[in-house]
Amino acid sequence: MKNRLLLSKQIQENIIVNLFDIEEKYWSHPNYPVQKHLINIAASFAEDSHKEAAFFHDIGKLTDEFQKYIKNPDHARRTTHALESALIYLTNKNHKITPESFAIFYAILKHHGDLENTNNFLDDKLSFIDDLLEAYPGIEKRLGKICERICLPLDLDLDEICSFFDQEDFVQEHDLESFQNYFLIKDIFSRLIFSDKYEAIFKEPYSEKKSCQWETYISNLVKLVESKNNKMAFVRNQAREEIINTYSRNKDKSIFIIEAPTGIGKTFSALHLALKICHDKNKKRIINALPMTSIIDQTHEEYNLILEKDDLLKFHHLTHSKNYISPDNEEKNEKESSSQQQNDFIAMSWSSDTVIVTTFNQLLNIFYSNKNRDLVKFWTIRDSVIILDEIQAIPRMLIQDLAKTITFLSKSFNIDFILMSATIPAIKQYISQNILAELLDNRYFSMDFNNRYSIQINTQINNMDSLLAATKIHYNSNRSLLCVVNSKKLSLDLYSEVKENFKKDISYSELFFLNTNIIPKCRANIISTVKKRLKEKQKTLLISTQVVEAGVDLDFDFGIREFAPLYSMIQAAGRINRENREGMNKSAKLLVTDKIGYCPYHPTDLLKEEILELFSSEVNENRILPLLKKYFQIVVERVAPDPLLYQEMRKLEFETVYRTYLNNFMKEIPNIAPVFIEIEEDLHQLFLLKIDNIHEKMKQPGKSMEGKMDCKSKLKSILKEISQYVINVSMDETAGLQDLHEIVQIKVCPYKFVRNKTKYCCEKGWLGEETLTLSF
Repeated sequence: MKNRLLLSKQIQENIIVNLFDIEEKYWSHPNYPVQKHLINIAASFAEDSHKEAAFFHDIGKLTDEFQKYIKNPDHARRTTHALESALIYLTNKNHKITPESFAIFYAILKHHGDLENTNNFLDDKLSFIDDLLEAYPGIEKRLGKICERICLPLDLDLDEICSFFDQEDFVQEHDLESFQNYFLIKDIFSRLIFSDKYEAIFKEPYSEKKSCQWETYISNLVKLVESKNNKMAFVRNQAREEIINTYSRNKDKSIFIIEAPTGIGKTFSALHLALKICHDKNKKRIINALPMTSIIDQTHEEYNLILEKDDLLKFHHLTHSKNYISPDNEEKNEKESSSQQQNDFIAMSWSSDTVIVTTFNQLLNIFYSNKNRDLVKFWTIRDSVIILDEIQAIPRMLIQDLAKTITFLSKSFNIDFILMSATIPAIKQYISQNILAELLDNRYFSMDFNNRYSIQINTQINNMDSLLAATKIHYNSNRSLLCVVNSKKLSLDLYSEVKENFKKDISYSELFFLNTNIIPKCRANIISTVKKRLKEKQKTLLISTQVVEAGVDLDFDFGIREFAPLYSMIQAAGRINRENREGMNKSAKLLVTDKIGYCPYHPTDLLKEEILELFSSEVNENRILPLLKKYFQIVVERVAPDPLLYQEMRKLEFETVYRTYLNNFMKEIPNIAPVFIEIEEDLHQLFLLKIDNIHEKMKQPGKSMEGKMDCKSKLKSILKEISQYVINVSMDETAGLQDLHEIVQIKVCPYKFVRNKTKYCCEKGWLGEETLTLSF
């Protein structure tokens, strides 16, 4: 390396002081000095690595080109700054690569984008001098000007920089290949992009909330659960106390398992445990991740009985932002836009609330996504308690990777995990016993109270006629019945047949239908109505897909379930005699049929022959545990011998990791399109006018960056409202439907097609045959 690149220790130590001396005429944002922006970002977190990234990340904005753009965006060419900032940082480090210095360099380089596959990205971006000069004309001059303006005597040699990156495997050559470095990069990247966005919106440093009311919330919870007076209350309180007592003897552990029957009160027990861990170990927040939005809404309602609203956030793709900040009444019109943008950012970054109820998708994206939008909240998981509820919903292909992930994060990020289900899958076999504690005795599976239902498989129920007959017989002999099938087509066919053939036996007001072809707004109303009817002991028959199973607090007398993986059967059984009602024990049953319609499950997940052997005769709930253990041993034997993501994570292949994760957790279904269902006349027009108003404002000449961000924030809020009326359908069935708006790529099913029931019916949902065969 040339001598002119070697800096004295004194200059390296004084670099922060020099950066503070940037003249105020240089802006980072309209009418806002770079100097103030960098100072506020650096002050947002105490870590030295963050301060170093903060001070360097935007010095690329000191070029004449960027200053022309930021001061007159309508008449100046947009320019770059992240690459210039990163190269100056690296040169200031004398090209010395350590895990931390590389993480800072990469965070600066990508702070306006997503993390990519590291080797390919560096090779494409920085290893060829001709390509670099062609992609970034004038970069040498800009780098020199930046160094001059921050009084940093660096002489950057682009030939030398490109030679430095021209390596076959940069990651391996510099000993960067490790699981730890994958998360180190995400951590530094996350703090930088969060504090950068926060400062741009609030014009101040971020400061974490210091005090948490853990003791008060524990007291609230205990008072609430001990006030309940029903048959299950004693057992639930006993189980909860055992969980807390067992934890107290295992405080040195960091991964806790609550394996217990459905209906034992795991939601409040897990919250009590999480609050206790937070109090004992000085944690900053609780994150509860669940597989479905319907369960999240229910869990949020229950948490609301215990926690202050200011501390509690419900976050998934359908939720609206909380009102963290309200405009002053006197200046409401002027401040409304900025406060909405502020509220949106606080919610999506998880930066204010101490208890967050969210989806598996949101949490696992933090672990495995490469996207800026997901990683803006990665830093919030440090020093937390994370509850993974209904963990059986994690695909078995990802079990080993999740086990490695939570094991590492528990040690390196000071996170305690609570894994919870009625059927804990094979994951605990991949976690070291040194950090693992099982908090409930297996006796809860075999106690007398835990004899609320039985499971019986009858493979002679193998077509529509036999399913109809079973439905009629068991509904006539019970007050309520839940029938769950695997496909949307079979659910609709069964509902239609029941409605048509059993008019004398079943009143229309007793019959309910549920699947994902019905818009979210109506699904929530149906579940609420059914729950109320069951509580009032009214005759009720619900025909549904598995959308109703996990976590939805419904209590039927009898259930019928089309053959599915065992954990799905157990979840359906958990909706039968859930409250162990008097006199129900002998009659409450989940009757499992053969496969009848389309089956969305892979044969390796179904394990049909093995389950038929295990359940060769009727099994009471308190005799299920030994069968579950045998079942999950079979699952373990069929789990892939090697993790799916682990090696790519070690290689810092961020994009590949995320793509592989999505292919095994959130598989894209080809040829589908979102459709807005206009269930009320002029509903489309109402939203169209709102979007038009925002779109016109966005197009106004001279619109400031802040103004554009405010418009985008308002648009996002409207799209969340719209999502309550949106379902996914086969793309072929959207022919002839117009777009909701030129900037919103969602088709519209107009009210006339709802009124005449040609495409959508409020009772049955979307009516297209192709959509009925899709597995989502």
